[in-house]
Amino acid sequence: MATASEASQQANRSAMDPKRLVVIFYLLAAIVLALFLERVFGMLWASFGWPDGVLIEGSDWKVSTLVGYVSAVGLALLGYFHPKTHTLSLEVASELMKVSWPTWPETRTSTMAVVVASLVAAVLLFCIDSAAYKLMVDWLPALWGKL
Repeated sequence: MATASEASQQANRSAMDPKRLVVIFYLLAAIVLALFLERVFGMLWASFGWPDGVLIEGSDWKVSTLVGYVSAVGLALLGYFHPKTHTLSLEVASELMKVSWPTWPETRTSTMAVVVASLVAAVLLFCIDSAAYKLMVDWLPALWGKL
């Protein structure tokens, strides 16, 4: 069994090609967009009253589903093969490969610092808000009543 340091060394040796990251991103984006567009086209079909027949018996594949999936694949391919978008995607992937990501202990420590700071801020704001409420609701009206 490989230790954690051996595994990280192996991962560093087999540096992933930025093109591979870009392809993975576009595939995931196409899947999410397809699921979204399936619902959008289903609602459009229903709102216009168009028949949305089942394409394959025993499945939920309707005409709107097919149109949504084909649209998502088309948009993903258009984005991938567009020269400016493709170049930008490769540049972003290359820069992300250069990032040194924090270790798990660093992430845990930073998260705890944020949680503690948030709690301290919440307590301080509660105290300030309570004092301001007392001042405006109880003390100022009583003071104005005596004048």
